[in-house]
Amino acid sequence: MDNHKVEISYKPLRSNLVNLPSNLSNLLFNANVNIQDVIIELVLSSGAKRYTGWSGMSSSKIRTLEIDPIFAQSLNLSDKHQVTLNLKLNNFETTQINLEPVTSSDWELVELHAQILEDKLLSQSRCVSMNQVLVVYPSQTTSAKLIVTDIGTKDRNYAKISPMCEVSIAPKVRVKKSESTSGKSTKSSKSSRAEDYSNLPSVLKRGISLPHNIFSDLPSHSNPDGYEIYVNFNEVIHSLNKAEYVAVSIVPGPNSKHNIVGSGNQSQEQNQNQNVAKENSKEKISSPLKENKRVIAKLVNCPRCPSNTVGLSTKLAIALNVESQVGSIVVLNPSVKNISKKPSSFVIHPYVLQTKKTDQINLNSTEKKDAKTKILQALTTLFYNEQSSINNSPITNYIKLPIVPHLLPNGGLLKFKRNDDVNAWIKPFALSEDKKQIKLEMGEELIRNQSFIQEIESESQEKDEAIGLDKMIEEAVDSITINKNSGTLIYGNSGSGKTLMLDLIASKINSDYGYHTKYISCEKIMNENFNLLSNNHVMKWIQECSWHKPSLLVLDNLDKILPAEMEHVDSTISNQLTEFLITRLQKIYSQHNSNLSILISATSKEALNKLLFQCHLLEHFYHLSPPDKNTRLDIINGYMTDKLGCEIKFDVMDMVSETEGYLANDLKILCDRIYHESLFHHAQSNNPHDLKITKENFEKALKGYVPSNLRGVKLQKSSISWSDIGGLKEAKNILLETLEWPTKYAPIFANCPLRLRSGILLYGYPGCGKTLLASAIAGQCGLNFISIKGPEILNKYIGASEQSVRELFERAQSAKPCILFFDEFDSIAPKRGHDSTGVTDRVVNQMLTQMDGAEGLDGVYVLAATSRPDLIDSALLRPGRLDKSVICDMPSFEDRLDILESITTKMDLMEDVNLKEIAEKTAGFSGADMQGLGYNAYLKAVHVKLSNDELQAVKGEKHNTKDKTSFDFFQVNSEKLKNAKLRPADRVKILQQIEQLFNEEAISSSNKTKPETTDSESLKVFISQKDLLDSLKETKPSISVSEKTKLQKIYNQFVSGRDGNMPDGTPSNEVGGRTTLM
Repeated sequence: MDNHKVEISYKPLRSNLVNLPSNLSNLLFNANVNIQDVIIELVLSSGAKRYTGWSGMSSSKIRTLEIDPIFAQSLNLSDKHQVTLNLKLNNFETTQINLEPVTSSDWELVELHAQILEDKLLSQSRCVSMNQVLVVYPSQTTSAKLIVTDIGTKDRNYAKISPMCEVSIAPKVRVKKSESTSGKSTKSSKSSRAEDYSNLPSVLKRGISLPHNIFSDLPSHSNPDGYEIYVNFNEVIHSLNKAEYVAVSIVPGPNSKHNIVGSGNQSQEQNQNQNVAKENSKEKISSPLKENKRVIAKLVNCPRCPSNTVGLSTKLAIALNVESQVGSIVVLNPSVKNISKKPSSFVIHPYVLQTKKTDQINLNSTEKKDAKTKILQALTTLFYNEQSSINNSPITNYIKLPIVPHLLPNGGLLKFKRNDDVNAWIKPFALSEDKKQIKLEMGEELIRNQSFIQEIESESQEKDEAIGLDKMIEEAVDSITINKNSGTLIYGNSGSGKTLMLDLIASKINSDYGYHTKYISCEKIMNENFNLLSNNHVMKWIQECSWHKPSLLVLDNLDKILPAEMEHVDSTISNQLTEFLITRLQKIYSQHNSNLSILISATSKEALNKLLFQCHLLEHFYHLSPPDKNTRLDIINGYMTDKLGCEIKFDVMDMVSETEGYLANDLKILCDRIYHESLFHHAQSNNPHDLKITKENFEKALKGYVPSNLRGVKLQKSSISWSDIGGLKEAKNILLETLEWPTKYAPIFANCPLRLRSGILLYGYPGCGKTLLASAIAGQCGLNFISIKGPEILNKYIGASEQSVRELFERAQSAKPCILFFDEFDSIAPKRGHDSTGVTDRVVNQMLTQMDGAEGLDGVYVLAATSRPDLIDSALLRPGRLDKSVICDMPSFEDRLDILESITTKMDLMEDVNLKEIAEKTAGFSGADMQGLGYNAYLKAVHVKLSNDELQAVKGEKHNTKDKTSFDFFQVNSEKLKNAKLRPADRVKILQQIEQLFNEEAISSSNKTKPETTDSESLKVFISQKDLLDSLKETKPSISVSEKTKLQKIYNQFVSGRDGNMPDGTPSNEVGGRTTLM
């Protein structure tokens, strides 16, 4: 398939591919040759060879080769030109290509449309050849030309482009020449310097702005306060040829602020359509002034500098607008010759964010002149001291100045007076023969955006210490730095310290390993639509991190924008955005030498979209659980003593014991409440400055505070105490051993090599205290209590019951230490195969997973109660699940006596009551029957009390009628009373009657002042032996003898009658027998 003579025909294909003559294309199609495998060699009449790819299409005419005119001109192929065509099928495939723009305009186009070119390069080109021009078409109206400088091998002249090929494009920054204001000789010298400047070789390095831990050990002869760049001379000695000073510039990456921004948001697109000829013309810096994009700096040898990395001094980074950045692409060029004559003065143009408002115009204001004079004097003193960078570093024309407090609050621009050459610079004054100072002048103010102004470092605040997380942080840092393109997930409840851990990991990786870190709080953008999230956020994050590699993208609370699918909620945006993120990251990972790791946080694994886990984007997982006892002790001591400066005057272990299950943020809030409570208490004392924390302050602060993991969790609180339960001594002891001892004696049980028992089955006769025992144990052990009745979690829809079980255990996990109590357990988890709908079968399967999964239960105790343990699925009774079965048997005589004493503790009994007699006569009664007996006896006593009160009331009315005194009321005329004449005998009689009235009034008032003990005594209900016996006659045992015998047989077989042989699943043939799998 060689030596085919064809004629060149122009056709706007807008690619580096050609259309073959129909005879050749048909031949390739019949041979089933892949289009991508065909490389076309074109031999010109001069013998030169050009290489291109096949578009898969046929030309319109026979023996014509259709080619794009722009691509043809770059290959020196004219229309109607005759060439020889050779087809190459078995070709070398390259994985690395180095390109260089032909002009700076081509570089600007490539830089602007980098993402489009990355997407369309393979569709526009098939092969590359050394020193051949490759034309790229970013849009329908533009094109850029790139020269191939390396194809990954020196043995071949051309190569096929691999789909996994890495393409590197060297920058070619536009160089502006300035017109000199002096004579012809000066003008020609500047012109020659500019030409030499553009022809010098460039060195690309990864830059790290100082101060940084990697460059903490600088050479002794360095001056970090000046304009210096630190590099390993062994890496640049061939390119820079031992240059003392270099021109440093930054290749602006995606989303980066550029150092030539003028007033407002001027874009580089203004220069993209300029003619190439105009680029080589002489230009002047016109108003508004722009900062120099090339800064002259002293080259300092730093042998300990990491490979392919340079360090930028603080002032140099500010001048290039990359302060505090890691991963900038730095271009180094040998500097042109400095100007021989020093400028007469430096003009400083201060930066302002906006023009000042004024109500009047003051011409030749003395106040402004005096203010400028003072600023100039202060700046002169500051600039020309012995340690100043002006004296010890090179100064570049149009350089950006750092912020000087009170003098240049926003920074400024320094310009040589009467010199507009952007390439002009002067050597340090200390090395100059002329020691004379250059005058400083204040120029006009320049308006700049806030983003362009130097970032002011906030006052160094002490970061919170991650107590108890040091090991986890070290593991996360190792997993990110050792493995390229790794994914790490940190999950935990809100307030567990996820954001703090992300911050500490990112800071450590940035400071110790030189990674570029990008922190994103997803909560701030959770309400935006898909277009904004994908194009304005996700795309920019990935582009920025990919540019500054190695880099770390930190996504805090990613579940806010990529939530898991939920019922009755539209998950379209979440799925689309997740796929978009995965596609972009995988595209970056497929590139050669990529290193972009992600670090994300969420409340749980289930809260994130499942697509993130299906594509293996996340590899390392770290769970932040509530702190243990020792960690809580360290947190409380550290925060109360170090942060708040308080003196604790009680045993801190009391506080630690009361805060079981608290998260780190809960402890912080509680300590703040204690602190404020103590402040309020001490403010009322004589010495408010002596702040001491007492147990009373802690108790008041703890009262009413609900930790975050218990907010919204429905917890049952029972008023039943441990002493209210009579009998069941063995069951009580087992429950205390299982539930109270691991909490009370935590250090001892922490050394246990085996997993502790966390599941107990309470079984026994109905009414024997199973539910009562479970509700009282939580209060006795100080644990949270969640009670579940059987039908609450059953749902006919597939998956709903399992979801209820999962949510139930998650709720218990968030409220740990917690007791999860299942009442009537046989209705929730019967033997699988009994249910025709399969609901309980799925519930049993889910409970088996939850109770004995790989992670196990941490701080959650499962308590189940049933009267028919034989109906429960036997898999739930195996070790690791409900591995301890406790029987609540029918009460014996001692148990019945204990129950009666517990019931009658709060009742008033007469002296004739004999509880032993009642206990002897209640054989066969359950605990519930005994309780009913006591309540019935109380009702009997109430009836007796009411009848007695009625009789006393009737007797009292009769007695009151006998002693009833009648009073006659009459009106007396005061005038007649004065004139009335009484005999002495009548007067004495009246006085005696009055005295008798006063005595009766005194007696009645004394009776009212007596304590009202008689009323409370009259309200008491006293229970007699007769009441108990009468109640016993009316009360019958709730469990019949036949049912008791049946249950006793079941319990005996459950305890000792079972063997290890499992049923084979054969259905029962008995009448009424149920089909079951067990």
